[in-house]
Amino acid sequence: MRLTELVEREDGGQWHCGVCQWRCSLAEGETGRCLVRAATAEGIEALNDGMISAANFGPIEDHRLWHFFPNTQVLAIGGWGYAFPADQQRGLYGGVPAEESQRRRLEPERAAAVALERLCRGVVWSYSDPSVSVEYITEMLQYSRAGSRYTALVSSGYSTIAALDTYGHYLHGISLELRAFDDAAYKRLAGVEHWRGILEVVAHARQRWSCHVEVTTRLHPNVNDSIEQIQALVGWVRESLGPNTPWHVLPGDAGAAAAATVARARRLGHEAGLHYVYGPEPGQTTRCHQCGHTLIERGAASGRVVGITDGRCHSCGADPQMRLSIFKR
Repeated sequence: MRLTELVEREDGGQWHCGVCQWRCSLAEGETGRCLVRAATAEGIEALNDGMISAANFGPIEDHRLWHFFPNTQVLAIGGWGYAFPADQQRGLYGGVPAEESQRRRLEPERAAAVALERLCRGVVWSYSDPSVSVEYITEMLQYSRAGSRYTALVSSGYSTIAALDTYGHYLHGISLELRAFDDAAYKRLAGVEHWRGILEVVAHARQRWSCHVEVTTRLHPNVNDSIEQIQALVGWVRESLGPNTPWHVLPGDAGAAAAATVARARRLGHEAGLHYVYGPEPGQTTRCHQCGHTLIERGAASGRVVGITDGRCHSCGADPQMRLSIFKR
C-alpha cells in the first residue's frame, strides 16, 4: 500500500489531501474526487500507484511540444485517473480498473530503463492527468534524469504547487492544456469552477523551475472562443510565460465554424504579441520572430532543426528560447 505524502490530519480525524487542487478532506473509507485516492486509518492510499494505462514510442511533437528537443523520439506513458470530472466521464482511464486483467504495472525505474534501452531522448507523461499520479511521476522523472533523458508532462495544470515542487527539479517541459479563460467555460469543459490556480502553478513551474512551457487550447464555438476570453488568455501567456511561448490553437469541434474560430484566435494571438502561434495543420514551419529565417522545418510527424546555432537564430542571432539541452538555464 502506497500512502500519499502530501497529506495532513485534521482535527476531526479526517485526512486532507494536498496532491491536486481539489484538496479533498476524506474520512476513512471515502474516495477523493480523482477516484484514485482513498482514505484509510493510516492515511490516504494511492490506488493507482505503479499502474499504467498506455505506453508508446513516437516523436515529441505528438504531444504539442514543438520548441522542445525537436525531431527526437520519446517514451510516452499514461496512468489511471483524472482530476477533472468532465474527463472522468468521457475518458478511457477515469478510475482504477476493476478487472485485474486490465491492470498493467510498470515500475518508474523500469520505465526510465526502457527509454534508455530504446534510445529515446526523453520520457513524457501523457494520456492521463499527472495531477493525480504525483508519486509515480516524481520517481519516473528522477530515474529518467539520472539516465540523462529529458522529461515532460502533458498536464491540465491542476496539481498543487507543493506537488509540483516534489518533482520540479527533474522536470524540463510542460505541455499545458488550458481549456478556457472564463469561469462558465471551464465549468462546462472541465467540470471545475475554481481554475485560476492552474495559472499560478504553471507560472511557478516556469519561474521557479525554469520549465519550458507550451500551451494548447481547443476552441469550441460559443463556449470558450469569445474575443474577450482569447485576449485575456493570450495576455496571460505573454505576461506570465513570455512572448516566445508557443500557443497551439486547435478546433474542439468539427465544421467551418470551428475552423473560423481557430483562424480568428491565431490572429488575435499574433496581434497581442505572441511570436509563435500554431494551428492544427501538419508541416508548419517555425520562423524566427525577428527576421523570419526558417528555424525548424516540419513534416507530417516531426520537425528538423535547420536554422539554429547554439540556441539562437543562425541568421540574426535572436533567441527563440527553445529547450534544446537537458541542462536548465
